[in-house]
Amino acid sequence: MISWAVETLIASSILMLAVLAIRVPVARHFGPHIAYGLWLLPGLRMLLPPLPEQVTPKPLHILPTQIDLQALLMAPDPAPIAAVVEPWTEWPLLFGCLWVAGGLGFLAWHIVSYRRFVRGAMADATQLPRFDRDGVEVCASPSAPGPFAAGIFLKTIVLPQDYRHRYGGDELRLAIEHEVQHHRRCDMSANFFALVVLALHWWNPIAYFAHRAFRQDQELACDALVLARATPDERHAYGSALLKSACDRLPVAACALGAGDDLKRRLRMMKTYRWNPARTRTGGLIAATLVGAGLMLTASNGIAAETSKKVEEQVRTALAPVVPAIAPMAAPAPVATVASVPAVASVPSVERTELALLHPHPPVPPAPPSAAAPPAPPAPPAPPSWDDDDAINHEELSREIRESVAEARRDAAEARAEALRDAAEARREAMRAGEEARREASRARTEAQRVAARARTISHTVTPGRCAAGSRGEFEIVDDEGHRTAWKCGGGFTVDRANMRREMISALEEARRDIAHDLDSDLTREARTQALSAIDRKLAQLRAGK
Repeated sequence: MISWAVETLIASSILMLAVLAIRVPVARHFGPHIAYGLWLLPGLRMLLPPLPEQVTPKPLHILPTQIDLQALLMAPDPAPIAAVVEPWTEWPLLFGCLWVAGGLGFLAWHIVSYRRFVRGAMADATQLPRFDRDGVEVCASPSAPGPFAAGIFLKTIVLPQDYRHRYGGDELRLAIEHEVQHHRRCDMSANFFALVVLALHWWNPIAYFAHRAFRQDQELACDALVLARATPDERHAYGSALLKSACDRLPVAACALGAGDDLKRRLRMMKTYRWNPARTRTGGLIAATLVGAGLMLTASNGIAAETSKKVEEQVRTALAPVVPAIAPMAAPAPVATVASVPAVASVPSVERTELALLHPHPPVPPAPPSAAAPPAPPAPPAPPSWDDDDAINHEELSREIRESVAEARRDAAEARAEALRDAAEARREAMRAGEEARREASRARTEAQRVAARARTISHTVTPGRCAAGSRGEFEIVDDEGHRTAWKCGGGFTVDRANMRREMISALEEARRDIAHDLDSDLTREARTQALSAIDRKLAQLRAGK
């Protein structure tokens, strides 16, 4: 299990580096949503179980290369020798406990921060049911710095409290559509899964850099879906909404429209990217191929390796009493007579004979014993040694990891400097956008006042009557623009009352439409309701012929 966990962490780190290397050209040629799909590769590698147990190679490399069968058969029973047991160390368990404790602490801290932020935003939120769509609830909160999506089971979009004054009609619609796309693609669930992967890599700087790039690609993919078939005016409105929503970092699990990580790249993508179905299908096929190939190339075989190690330990323990007995290669006893045959009964077990038959080499003739030299003590078995190629591979892997960490740190420093520059530029753009919004609000206020004055003038205009036949006199008529017209009765001239009534009804209906659809004006809801009621009463009177 430990070997599988280590292989999984190393393989996922290598796959993160691979995705970081190809994400930008993939997004440029096939679209940001295809680059976002590449992040399935390290995520699925963390879920990939080890390969099934394969046929383990027989651990015969620990057996003697040559065994004297005659000496093995004629050797007396050796004294029982205790199996050599390697001292067990607690270092792997200690490192495993530290790794698990760090990951759990990291995950708990981020989840608590997210829940505290969402609970604070929803505490004093105002529901906006007219903006709800696709089962997603929309509300406004004074604690929200900008629009963001939250919730997995109870899907919610939170708007800032001043959304009426901050955004125009198209800007607000596109901002809400951006957050709805996050819920449609289950980006909240993806963020929590990415948080779990980051918690397992809490000690790995590559994982932090990869998580930041994952969130950037997520926002770019959502922008591409919103602007897939947008007009140039809608692209401009969406860019303005993005700048007006620029805010500081939110909890890593929340999806915010104006997260200030890579605003410059997002604005550049809005200007150049165009939806191409054929290129999108080709990119999806290539991304699926890359994900499948990456999983196959980095699949773990930890169970097979551990099984092979266990079998090797069992064989070494079984051979412990046999190898010292055959190591001296002493001269065999005479076997010419039949009386020596019962010596076979002194063999400890049948297993010794079977192990000796594994090597079909002919026995080496023993050297004549020397009278002066005492018998040499049995030589202990040589411990297994590492292969040179494996040592070289481990050294190369360590050097590559160190180089990757150093490169990631340099990239992180450059990215931080770029983010600071982008944040300063975004603040300047936000200030310019705020000044433009104030000017637009002033113009809208003036226009609303003009429309309200026009409505009041029309609602209080007195409809002139028809001059009696043969009567004489003068009166004035005030039209919807405030102009006065003098009319005279006499000489058989009469006023067309029906035509004047139709013109006034048409003018009042136009004024009512202007007031009802002008949502960006500074008129309060009560003032707008009173103006519409006054116009409705006057229209009813005119239609009734009064």
